[in-house]
Amino acid sequence: MTTIRLLLTAAMMLEPAGAYAQEVMLDEVVVAVDAEARALEERRESATSKTVITRKEMGELGGQTAADVLRRLPRLFFSGPPSTNKDIRMNGLDKEFQNILINGNRPPGGGEKREFALDRIPVEQIERMEVYKSPNASHDADAVAGFVNIILKRPPQERSISVSAGGSLNDRARRLGDKLTAGFGDRFGPLGLQAGGTRNDEFRGKDKTVSDSARNETESETEVVRTLTTSGLLDLELRLGERDRLSLHPLLSDQTESKDKDRLVKNRATGANKSLNREREVKYATLESFAADWEHRFKGGSVLKLEGSWAMNEENKEKKTAQFTGAALPFTKDLFEDERKQDRDRTAAVELKSPWSGPWRTEHALSMGLKWRDKDRRVNKSNWEISPAGVRTDKTVADDSYRVDETIVAAFIMDEASLTEKLVLTPGVRVEATDGGYRSGGGRSARGDFVDWNPSIHALYRVRDSLQARASAGRTISRPAFRDKVPTRSVKADKVEEGNPDLDAARSVNVEAGLEQYLGKNGLIAAGGFYKRINGVIEKQTTGIDAPTGLPLVRPRNAGAADVVGAEFEAKTTLELIGLPEATVLANYTRQYAHVKDAATGQRRRLKDNPEDIANLIGRWDAAGSGFSASVGLNYVGEMVDETIAPTKVTAPFLQWDASVKQRLGRGVSVYASVLNLFDELKVKDDGLRREEERAGRTFYFGLSMEF
Repeated sequence: MTTIRLLLTAAMMLEPAGAYAQEVMLDEVVVAVDAEARALEERRESATSKTVITRKEMGELGGQTAADVLRRLPRLFFSGPPSTNKDIRMNGLDKEFQNILINGNRPPGGGEKREFALDRIPVEQIERMEVYKSPNASHDADAVAGFVNIILKRPPQERSISVSAGGSLNDRARRLGDKLTAGFGDRFGPLGLQAGGTRNDEFRGKDKTVSDSARNETESETEVVRTLTTSGLLDLELRLGERDRLSLHPLLSDQTESKDKDRLVKNRATGANKSLNREREVKYATLESFAADWEHRFKGGSVLKLEGSWAMNEENKEKKTAQFTGAALPFTKDLFEDERKQDRDRTAAVELKSPWSGPWRTEHALSMGLKWRDKDRRVNKSNWEISPAGVRTDKTVADDSYRVDETIVAAFIMDEASLTEKLVLTPGVRVEATDGGYRSGGGRSARGDFVDWNPSIHALYRVRDSLQARASAGRTISRPAFRDKVPTRSVKADKVEEGNPDLDAARSVNVEAGLEQYLGKNGLIAAGGFYKRINGVIEKQTTGIDAPTGLPLVRPRNAGAADVVGAEFEAKTTLELIGLPEATVLANYTRQYAHVKDAATGQRRRLKDNPEDIANLIGRWDAAGSGFSASVGLNYVGEMVDETIAPTKVTAPFLQWDASVKQRLGRGVSVYASVLNLFDELKVKDDGLRREEERAGRTFYFGLSMEF
């Protein structure tokens, strides 16, 4: 199957015979500016608050994936080493509190917390992205912090051909990577076609040092990760007369991540060696997604849409750790881990949207729909070790393997009501019924069935032509991580970990309000506030002593209620007033407080690893005449704390600089270069006894792109 997928991807990257580039009638810079203006106008006119990101913005600072772009928006940041952006954290909340969609459907990602790693989607295959911080009734309810909808490239109105080739270099990995991407789109009568493929081979390095006074140890860790991503996109659109459209959206992606890591531990006082671990881990991830939709437009303006999708994500991880223990570091044993995950998602949905005229000259758009989601997850894990004499010992824990089956049926009704020329209200309610089955590898099983009613209302008030106010209130949920619900039991050296079938979903009431001042076609100043009351926040906590072993018992539990309150500011403007029309400044700042009241102790503490400050500042220069453009940006994430453990661990504030340049050589042909983490910033975690310092190096990108 892998060979077939790679051949399909290669075929997508080849230009069909007889396809010749058509002359571009409009200057590419003008087209890009128009796209930005349209995106801002769409944000302005939307009854539900959203942010739209264009293709031009995706390429501003050398971003290679969707994640590189999203981390520059208000309230958003990513966990992990600098310039390694995978798991989004909206409002600073953990991975399970947000939702990632591709073309409106949630892809299976293999993560325990239902997350999807955004480094798997290259920017070259994305048409645009939509960010919703407060969903309405037509959206899936599992989005406490919000969600991102990634819309992949669709068939263009006229022939489009793009090819790019480039390289990358991380100065700590000291390995050269390469990237090749190609795309072709055209229309043949009623049939529209968009095909493309990307192959990206990239290396990242990381160095970490740890000083632990409690254990009298120092650690030094070096890591090099190679990530090879190959993906193919095919989008077909068939117009059946004037009122019907049928679309097919297959997506294939293979990602292989190879990690080599050495961890040396020494006596802090004497400097003598204590242990050395040499780790080799290879993870293979494959996503196959096939979606189809049919849209029919009635004469009266109503629109009926039917959708269906099938997606499967497979992840296989193979890990070997060679252990050396003692001052002379003699070989002790080899540890092996093998993990297989398979996630399959199936969806079917129907939605009807109908315009109608209400009393007192009000205009409405009534939407209603049904959606069925079925998910099954299989995880199989085995562990063993081999001694210096070659003796194999099985260390597999049966409950490390499990299966989950969930079916979610949802229905919604929503009205977008234009009550006056200035006021638009969008009330709605969504009900979701979840039927879940959870079974451990040890044979224990449990069920979890519940129904959630999620009302919401959004308001848009146009104060005057360029100034408008927004407000919203709604209820959302966050389902527990997969393994947390499974009745598992794992005895470790220092604790016993168990699942908790009685876990309930976290439920949140979200309130938002703000003002937006639009400055011409491309400028904006916005300010607002938000509040989230999250009941039943799930955290892993020590709940007592395990009777059979006498060890601390750790279980996930609904720890209490959390409050997230904050304000944000956003601005985008050119510097035309001071004689620099080529310059644009973008800035945003989020200030928030997130605290949880523990249900067991009654004490309030900061939510784990939630930053109080997130800020971005970007300067762009775009000289249309010469074809030269450049960007410089900084990304700031404030201090984070973890008070779930003692002593409290503090992650110091982190500031990252990025820069990029691009020069147009001719019509449709450009060269580019960029660097992420320009000053190789230091990331620090400290609890007073243990201090971790980490550097991930600078990553350089360069290449040639052609678009016709």
